[in-house]
Amino acid sequence: MKLPVKINEREKRVLIIGGLIVVLICAFYVLTWYSDTKKGIQEYSDARRFILQKQINRISEKEYIEKKHSSVKLELANQERLLLQGNTPPVAAAALQKLLKDTASSLNIDVKLERTLNLVEARHYLGIPVEIGFTSTTGEVKDLLLRLRKSPFLITVAEMKVRVTNIRNPEDIYTTLVVTGFIKKREDKGQEARAENNAT
Repeated sequence: MKLPVKINEREKRVLIIGGLIVVLICAFYVLTWYSDTKKGIQEYSDARRFILQKQINRISEKEYIEKKHSSVKLELANQERLLLQGNTPPVAAAALQKLLKDTASSLNIDVKLERTLNLVEARHYLGIPVEIGFTSTTGEVKDLLLRLRKSPFLITVAEMKVRVTNIRNPEDIYTTLVVTGFIKKREDKGQEARAENNAT
């Protein structure tokens, strides 16, 4: 192909060099654009990966919390099976008194004193304390405490007093025990409604 204008060797070199410079500038801009685009894509990908990892962690924590909640709920249900029978304090107190008298009677201990004391308030439960008094040997007291410990109900010996009835013959002692059992507190309708509102 013949150009209409004659170009000498010097002009030819200038044109070639100029063309190379233009090509290099274009290549630089293309590479810069590619690098910026790649960097942006990488940053977006990292951000999405980070968000996804957080969501996965939350799902894992949720599963763990749900399992823990189920475990605690099951354990609580098992513990509540150990509560005294009866939904009201008088009925529960009567059940605890019967348990104490039957346990003492099985050891040939004659209970001389029995009375219900003031209720012990807790957040969700009521403590039902019952006091009993009897004369026995130290061995019988020990056996009674062991049997109460193996009771099918959740009870605690809150107080114990021992007095020797005969100083010359200290074999027999007069013992008073305050034994506490527990029942679940009955919530009124207003408390139940507030609990439902808090849950929602």
